[in-house]
Amino acid sequence: MDKKKVLSFIALIVIVILWGVVPVIGKYLLDNDFYSPSLLIATRGLLATITMVIVVALTKGFKLINKSYLICIPAGLILAAAYIFQFIGLDTTTTSKNVFLESFSVIATPISLFFLVKEKPRINALIASILCLGGAFILCGDGWNFTEMFKAPTLGDIFSAIGGALFGVNIAFTQVFAKDKNPFVYVMFQLAILTVFAFGYSFIFERPLLFSWDVGNIFIVLFLSIFCTALCWVVRAVAVKNINAITIVVMNPMSAIVATIIALSIGQETFNLNLLLGALIIVAAIVISSLPKKLSREENS
Repeated sequence: MDKKKVLSFIALIVIVILWGVVPVIGKYLLDNDFYSPSLLIATRGLLATITMVIVVALTKGFKLINKSYLICIPAGLILAAAYIFQFIGLDTTTTSKNVFLESFSVIATPISLFFLVKEKPRINALIASILCLGGAFILCGDGWNFTEMFKAPTLGDIFSAIGGALFGVNIAFTQVFAKDKNPFVYVMFQLAILTVFAFGYSFIFERPLLFSWDVGNIFIVLFLSIFCTALCWVVRAVAVKNINAITIVVMNPMSAIVATIIALSIGQETFNLNLLLGALIIVAAIVISSLPKKLSREENS
């Protein structure tokens, strides 16, 4: 096997694990009132932006900047809103529900592409949307009494789903408007916009405003910012050039599985059948949504 492919595959596995760790650590920081959700996002964004500035400087990306990168403003605002909903949701729901409900991007991406470029949703995307909704319904349920299931979803579940949908909008927006953009520069500007918006939202609306100066917590935030945000995006941008699309699609939902396994193993939440069945259905929805499109690309290449 090609050495680049092997290294890229290993890199993607590391990214999957790191992104699976993020919600578990985030839940720990939020539950213990070390940070308020938006301020945690803003701090991560600031440190990640600084890291990306260094990456762009080292790759001489600043020479590529022009007015076309103004498109990063709406992209960054969408990404900021997605993260804010995600972490506010994480603050009031379980880790597993939060990460699997992010899969509402499966629904939002094709809908957004339709409105942006009139790209009609494929039949498998519609099937995946129905499966995703059904999986979310079961995941948020409390047992198998369907009358109780309607009462079970919390505000945190709803916010997590909205965050996932906004991530889907961001994916579609990036697909349409960032094709000719340097990925490092694009990510840098997105994170910069996210940081400004998140700080503004936090200082204006978030009460109480929580920030821990504990050395241990600061190192945790540095880890989340530099390794789990900035470097993961950089490595992923390079790795995807050497890995076939099908492999990437199958690996996409693995971060949610990693997060759930860690959360269960450390007692952050308890296992139930709703979690198992709902998660399996959502994973199936992700694969169904993506595989045919990727397969067609492979066949046409």
